[in-house]
Amino acid sequence: MPPSQDSPPPGAVTQQGRAPGRLALVPSRAGGAGLLALLAVVVAQASTAAVLPATTRLLGLADWQAGAVTSASAAVVVLTSPAWGRRADVLGSRPVVLAGVLAALLGTLGFAAVLLVVDAVPATAAWLVLLVVRGLLIGTAVAAVGPATQVRLVADARTPQERTGWIARAGAVRGVGTMVGAGLAAGLGVLGAALPVVAAAVVLAGAGAWALAVRGGAEDAPAPETPTAPDAALPRVSGLRRPAVRTAVAASAGVFLAMALVQGSIGFLVQDRYDLVAGRATALTGALLLVAGLGSLVAQGVAVPRLGWAPWRLVRAGATVVVASVAVYAVPVPAAALTVVALLFGAGVGTAAAGCTAAAAAAVGPREQGDAAGLVNAVNALTFVVGPTVAAAGYGWHPGVPAVLALVAGSAALLASARARQPSGGRP
Repeated sequence: MPPSQDSPPPGAVTQQGRAPGRLALVPSRAGGAGLLALLAVVVAQASTAAVLPATTRLLGLADWQAGAVTSASAAVVVLTSPAWGRRADVLGSRPVVLAGVLAALLGTLGFAAVLLVVDAVPATAAWLVLLVVRGLLIGTAVAAVGPATQVRLVADARTPQERTGWIARAGAVRGVGTMVGAGLAAGLGVLGAALPVVAAAVVLAGAGAWALAVRGGAEDAPAPETPTAPDAALPRVSGLRRPAVRTAVAASAGVFLAMALVQGSIGFLVQDRYDLVAGRATALTGALLLVAGLGSLVAQGVAVPRLGWAPWRLVRAGATVVVASVAVYAVPVPAAALTVVALLFGAGVGTAAAGCTAAAAAAVGPREQGDAAGLVNAVNALTFVVGPTVAAAGYGWHPGVPAVLALVAGSAALLASARARQPSGGRP
């Protein structure tokens, strides 16, 4: 396949000092600041999610009220992520990243404050505060920082292969942030429920300070052709007008819905299938989710950038692995085999997810990157609003229902990738 017009000549070294085809540790100072901000926001999201159930119990609230806080956060991402992406297209990524980090910082500090005065405020009032700080503010941060960071990464990419690689690396950063946030909760939570949240706030403050300091210079300029005047704003949800974007969004929805259905039912399945007591079932469930997360992390952080495949080839390969893994997950296999299945499932999800996001990015120009990224971010969040509820209800009807639905969702993503037209963006 001949090189694309924006590819440098063989053996060339760019002004950033890296050879073509090999990703540096960070794409640029601004890109690095965006990735750090994304990491910090996900750390805050994961640590507060881990602490939330215990917090509501301390307040004497019902379990559904904890679920309502989580659902509110997801709803904010679904409803506002495309708008934040378009704002990054209009203003550049930096102000949107800073706004997102500020929202997350205020949210974590507010969450910590609730924990520090848990015995001195009425439970209902504290719950309303949690809806604001964890639901609205941290939800806003997740909605804003992801698309804005992608705008910066796409602007930094010199080739379609680099664009796909940096998008995959951003997915890996999300995985690392989730693990760090959960680790903070596990390591510091025994010393005090507020400590993991305070630690997340410190991480956010550092990321915000770095993002604030990084400015100026050609490499930190807004994306080419990005309008800077408010009257240059793009039409609402313009990306959905493009068939290639709609296909990428649909494929991403299938992949993430399959993941949400499996994650929402696996705790029930392992306890029933292997006849485990609650403690051992919880430990096995946690181990399987961790292994799946590691598979996704390696796929997005290492495999996808090195393979250099075109986006839809990544989707096809990843969705195929997802479907095969779920098919094995649906039948009674030994727990050790299920661990291998979880690893492959995570790798398949990570590969396909990177491909879907990169396919959406490849379908639009520089002035619509945030819009496309916001759409994918919103739809992925929507699957985690719907998926766990459907999984729990379906499992109650028949234990095989969530796996069957996950197979359907994964197959839909595979079908979308098979029907998609492949633009230039890597080795087909």
